Amino acid sequence: MDRQVGKSIDESDAYPVYYRLKQLNSKQLPNGNTQLVYAAGWNQKCQVGYEVAPDRRIVKWSIVDGAEDCVIYPPRGS
Repeated sequence: MDRQVGKSIDESDAYPVYYRLKQLNSKQLPNGNTQLVYAAGWNQKCQVGYEVAPDRRIVKWSIVDGAEDCVIYPPRGS
């Protein structure tokens, strides 16, 4: 997942596009970026968030909810 940082959220090999994840919501962040949240995992109960800059580049990712249903791990130090 750390390899997603720096990619455009719209690239064909970006995780949400490649795996055709369902976007659950988005919200504007105080720093001007946007948080996009997607359903992921085998049962779609893992919620993965991407912080996206105005130029649509991924700057950060996190598990928003459902960590027990995720098969990915948050970045070190999170």
